[in-house]
Amino acid sequence: MRMRLVRWSGLSGIFGSILSLVMVFAATIISPWFRWDTNALSEMGVGEVSILFNSAMIIDGFFNFLFALGIREYLRKESLAKYGTFLIILGSVSLTLVGIFTISYPILHRIFALGTFVLPPTGFILIGFSSEQPPIKKLSITTGIAALIVILVLPVILLALPFNVGFAVPEIIWSLIMATWIIFIGIQLLRYP
Repeated sequence: MRMRLVRWSGLSGIFGSILSLVMVFAATIISPWFRWDTNALSEMGVGEVSILFNSAMIIDGFFNFLFALGIREYLRKESLAKYGTFLIILGSVSLTLVGIFTISYPILHRIFALGTFVLPPTGFILIGFSSEQPPIKKLSITTGIAALIVILVLPVILLALPFNVGFAVPEIIWSLIMATWIIFIGIQLLRYP
């Protein structure tokens, strides 16, 4: 039973990450007004592509939730990992709520977006410090820090540039960093004995 949970959760993480990225990129292509130099991704949560975009958030949040349950089981002997997976679970719930409370609900949307952007990478870092497996340790700390820098520092740097870059750029870079970690860990879970 435990082995099956861990493996299914690995598959959930991989599938959810890939599917949601495909859906978000499709929404950016289909949207008649979206521009990388002026928009945030969340702006697609209302309008012509809202169903596609919001579904991507809800689906990814759901599959990441399942994924986090498997990580918790996989790393159950590593002390800080339980706190890290708890943060990933909270981030997954936040991501789902981003797809429900769109920018039409600005206060709730910002709260859940902040949870989505900050909680999982912080969880990665805790998992990294807890892990006794060198590849997981190194990747978790590196991707956690990189994701936090991209979402918290890069937007400030971009404001100083002589050309426009929308918040969607740091958001998609953040998403790709997160997907890298999830797919790597998902593969580890699929190989679980």
